[in-house]
Amino acid sequence: MKLYYTTTSPFARKVRVVIKEAGLDNEVTLVKSIVRDPQSSLLQLNPPGKVPVLETSGGIIISETNYICAYLEANFENVHIFPGGTDRWPALALEGLACGLLEGTVTWVRAMRAPEPIRNPKAIALEEGRVIRCIDTFEVLSRDWRVAEAPFHLPQITLSCALGALSFRLPHVDWREGHPNLSAWWDRISARSTMIETVPFE
Repeated sequence: MKLYYTTTSPFARKVRVVIKEAGLDNEVTLVKSIVRDPQSSLLQLNPPGKVPVLETSGGIIISETNYICAYLEANFENVHIFPGGTDRWPALALEGLACGLLEGTVTWVRAMRAPEPIRNPKAIALEEGRVIRCIDTFEVLSRDWRVAEAPFHLPQITLSCALGALSFRLPHVDWREGHPNLSAWWDRISARSTMIETVPFE
């Protein structure tokens, strides 16, 4: 199998962390790709031109992050990222919130990158508000065992990648201020080898 990715994509980072957590480095070949380029070979596999993209050994092309994760869990017994039983729906609720934080961060970054003449302050403020609300919520939730002490399942992976993207792309935003519990959680999670090995860089 092949995983097409970029070193800066937090969405691709989610899958890379899952691969490393499960010890699948020898099963999945990582292919560094170029996005936002009409000449990119990635477009032949995935017309939207987004990463990550998983090309399975059977020739199936999967392009949505959580679907890729679901495929890996369904096909490799070492992948355990979607809790079962009574923990499943609370975990999926946390995953939805973490996805909102990640999507808000990425949208905020894109809004900030717009040239000054066409930069939309209202859009920037909207995404900033969305991100701060999510962080405030996770500050409270991080006191709960399901977040703070739970296994490193997809909600925790998504949250860690979202905070990593925020720190990487918007370093002027001091999200740690007023969020001691979440900050302590982030420090603990960031020390995992799988997080260190997938730190974003240009």
